[in-house]
Amino acid sequence: MSTSLNRRAYLRPLALISGWILAPVFSVTSRAFPVAVLALVAPPAFAQLKWEQPKQTLFPQSSEKTVTARYRFTNASSSPVTIVDVRPSCGCTTATLTKKTYAPGESGEIDATLNFAGHVGHQEKWIYVSTNLAGSQPALLSLTVDIPPDVTIQPAFVMWKIGDPLTPKTMRVSVPDGIPAEIVAVQTDNPRIKAELRELTDRDEWEVTITPTETSEPVKAVVSIRSDYPAGHTTTYSAYARVQ
Repeated sequence: MSTSLNRRAYLRPLALISGWILAPVFSVTSRAFPVAVLALVAPPAFAQLKWEQPKQTLFPQSSEKTVTARYRFTNASSSPVTIVDVRPSCGCTTATLTKKTYAPGESGEIDATLNFAGHVGHQEKWIYVSTNLAGSQPALLSLTVDIPPDVTIQPAFVMWKIGDPLTPKTMRVSVPDGIPAEIVAVQTDNPRIKAELRELTDRDEWEVTITPTETSEPVKAVVSIRSDYPAGHTTTYSAYARVQ
C-alpha cells in the first residue's frame, strides 16, 4: 500500500463518541510513516441563559393598578448571547431590557410590568424571550397575578361632631359577583373608635359598625377591612372615621 493511501486513511475521523469527534493529529517527524495521535475535538458550546426565577406569582394590594416582575438571568455559556426579541403575550404587559448582548458569565434582568386596571381575579401572562442561537426555542417566562376585587364600601367615611351622642354608624361592604372573597376581619388604628363586623344575609355583603368611645374631643381612625382573597395572601381595604 502506498504512503499516499496510508495518509488518506489516517485523515478520516476514527470515531464519534457521545458528541465528541475522535480525530487524528499527525507527527511531522517521519515522511513515510506519519504517527497518528488521537485527539478529542469538542463541538461548539451552545449559548444559553440561566434564569433564576422564570415563574413568578405576585399579590398586589387593592390600591395598586400595576405590578412589576423582575426576571434575572446569567449567560451560562462560553459565548456571547444576544437577546433578539422580548415579546409579552398581551398588550397589558410590557417588558424592558437595558441591553441586548451579554458576555459569558454576565447577568442581566428583564422587567415585566402588568397593568391590570379594570381586571380582577386570577390572571396569567407570559413573556417569550428569543436569542441569537440558531434553532433554539424561545425561553418562556410566566407571570401569575391574583388581583383583588374592587370592594365597595358605602360610606367609606363616617363622622361625629364634638358633643354628639355615641350613636353607632354603619358601613356596608360589597364584593363583586363571581369573586370568591369574604370579609374576614375589621379593626381600627385607634382604640377610641371601635369597629365590629357582621355578615349580612347576602353572602357578598357585610356590615361594619363604627362607634366612638367618646365625642368630647377630636379623634380620628383608619378602619382596616380585611378579605381572604387571594388564598394565603389577604387584602386590606381602608375606610375612615372621625370625631371633629
